[in-house]
Amino acid sequence: MSAPVAIHIENLSKTFGRFRKRIHAVKNLNLDIHAGQVYGFLGPNGAGKTTTICMLLDLVLPTQGDVYIYGKHVRREHDVLRRVGAIVEHAAFYNFLPARKNLEVLARTGNHYDPDRITALLAQVGLTDRARQRVKGYSTGMKQRLGLAAALLHDPDLLILDEPTNGLDPAGMHEIREFIRDLVDNHGKTVFLSSHLLGEVEQICDRVAIISLGQIVREGAVADLLAGKAQLRVEASPLDKAAAVLREHWTLSTGNSQWMMVNAPREDVPHVVRKLVEHDINVYEVSSQRQTLEQYFLSVVREEVSGD
Repeated sequence: MSAPVAIHIENLSKTFGRFRKRIHAVKNLNLDIHAGQVYGFLGPNGAGKTTTICMLLDLVLPTQGDVYIYGKHVRREHDVLRRVGAIVEHAAFYNFLPARKNLEVLARTGNHYDPDRITALLAQVGLTDRARQRVKGYSTGMKQRLGLAAALLHDPDLLILDEPTNGLDPAGMHEIREFIRDLVDNHGKTVFLSSHLLGEVEQICDRVAIISLGQIVREGAVADLLAGKAQLRVEASPLDKAAAVLREHWTLSTGNSQWMMVNAPREDVPHVVRKLVEHDINVYEVSSQRQTLEQYFLSVVREEVSGD
């Protein structure tokens, strides 16, 4: 039995401006995001990620199309947003108040004040020791941590996060990555996030959609998108001669003066070596390397921009 659909996007579009100044920020998006997963929403700057997120939260009125959360139309059944916690662009707080006081104000305003939950959330995001410090003195990363705590105050089923690791150092990214993964795996949450840190996305997300120029150009499970994208790193001399030989049988990609990447699976290693040896080329190393999500993303975006 498949998981219920947490987010259903149907023919969603947003246009800003008029006449010659019209900008099509989002174009006919259709997407289903099932509950119980971390879903990544990827795209270059200006691709339409934040505009889409704002329409999901009914902060921006769509030009056309509909958004449903857990089967309810966001604009017509606004109460469904009580099941959602969110950070959009950046977390904003009262700078003159300490972190804990900020959470208390938000909890009381939302009628879900629970001091024990606030204490637990501050501990989960690593702010226990800074809970009584004014937010004015917080770094960007600390504000992002506090934003996560704020988004979870009312124990939502769905989290929508725009760049949740913005401003964090590598250790902080690792902690938040584990925190988000734990929310899904052990607490039954669903997380929809946008990020430009593709290494993080690859480690945390179950599925991703890539948006370019307002349209979804790829969508699927991370493992499926990267399957069959294996490459071989070949170090040989003379390299230009090796490239000429291998180009007759495989597609070549990046490289430098000492090595090159060959688009071929691990099973082709013996064939690559044999071809090089047959042409009296010295082979120093041939190793299999799976394409990363970042490499895949860049190749997809280049294809879309070039129109190939």
